[in-house]
Amino acid sequence: MIVVIDVPTPTVAGLLLRAVPQPVRRDAHAAMNVLTPWGAASAQLVQDSGGGVADHDVHVDGDPVHIPFRVRFPWPPSAVLSRLGPRRRAVVAAWMSRSENAGHRQRAVRELFCVHEAWVSPFVVSLCGEYVHEIGTDVDRFVRTELGRDPDLRHAYARFVRDNPRFLATTRHRAVTFRRLDHRWPHRDDPDRTYPQLAALDALSALAYRGGRDYPGDPAPPRVTAAAS
Repeated sequence: MIVVIDVPTPTVAGLLLRAVPQPVRRDAHAAMNVLTPWGAASAQLVQDSGGGVADHDVHVDGDPVHIPFRVRFPWPPSAVLSRLGPRRRAVVAAWMSRSENAGHRQRAVRELFCVHEAWVSPFVVSLCGEYVHEIGTDVDRFVRTELGRDPDLRHAYARFVRDNPRFLATTRHRAVTFRRLDHRWPHRDDPDRTYPQLAALDALSALAYRGGRDYPGDPAPPRVTAAAS
């Protein structure tokens, strides 16, 4: 059970600001004005396991982010969001991707697919460690199709995966657990069907370690020397 703490607005603001890297925080501060003042954010972070304290950081290109596992806010009205610039709307979508409402999470991640900035990658990837298979299907489709159309964004996601191996391991462990527990997934009893969240993580791993402009290359095979006669 995730405990969401109702705390004074300044504390919630601090949790939300730390969810994005430093260069995005000015826009995040402005975007916060469209959220209701009675919202809440969890002290637990996306990399925490079992409600405990995380033993590793999540970072984007070296900049640490502290993303709440859950937030509780109504979706801001479209008329209000339309007054924000693209990055500020993206920040709101990133926060709402952590919503306790699964419908909000799916709506949010679909908006994040259109954001071609590296800092959104942990918000998209973290959804692979949750139980709503429809969201996992969306992420898998995005990674296998749309992400390939933007080389810079593809490299950004690849860097995030390579730079955060422990977070990826935690996310994969959650996906494996939910694959067994997700009674809503119609293929739960078919061992040959890959859970969408795991398929998305497999695609991200392939993206990170099997090619790309900043791919370091496969290690050279060991040299075989002839045995002395």
